[in-house]
Amino acid sequence: MSKAPLSTLGSLNAEYLTYLVKYPLLTKSITSGILSGLNETISSAITNEYQESKILGFKVKHVFSPKLINMIIYGALISTPISHNLYAIINKIFTPPLTSKGKILRLLTSLFTVTPIITGCFVSWIAIINNYKPNLKSFNPINEIFRIYKIIVGGLKKGYLTTLKTSLTVSFVSLIVANNYIQPELWVVFFNVVYFVLGTYQNTKLKRLQKQQRLSK
Repeated sequence: MSKAPLSTLGSLNAEYLTYLVKYPLLTKSITSGILSGLNETISSAITNEYQESKILGFKVKHVFSPKLINMIIYGALISTPISHNLYAIINKIFTPPLTSKGKILRLLTSLFTVTPIITGCFVSWIAIINNYKPNLKSFNPINEIFRIYKIIVGGLKKGYLTTLKTSLTVSFVSLIVANNYIQPELWVVFFNVVYFVLGTYQNTKLKRLQKQQRLSK
């Protein structure tokens, strides 16, 4: 590989890290929103959840739908603020410099607090956007809240444990790889890529599972 592309990637990474330091939550939210949108686009294509629109009299299949907007909202306004603030709390508890024992404790704390919470949010959100449509003809807020609650409970029962196991495994392996083979300044990009691939896989799996449930009914 030539040095020019590597130099370009290095400068882009440096610029990204600069924005991350200056505007941490905003930068993370924008990044997560974009990746969540790509996540939904790819998983919709894989599970054949195409929409159909007429353009100049021709029927055109595409993957653009309210679900795409909902996933961008999830990544930018739900998942990122929650994880950002949870990690901020953990970093206040485990202040550097850390011993090897301290690093292990911080890793375990992250795996068994942040990961389960974010996984629960993810599975619940996927269940809602795949299964909930408001009853506009006879809209009753209490009934709609109860419907959403039932959808979330059903989604968590069917998909939470499986998704959590995958998340814990991937997070653990990724942290080991990052600690041993990835330069610290590339960690943010590395984990963005890892969690994008993981999120796309999990979203696709949940879509297929919920599709089977709808067909069985």
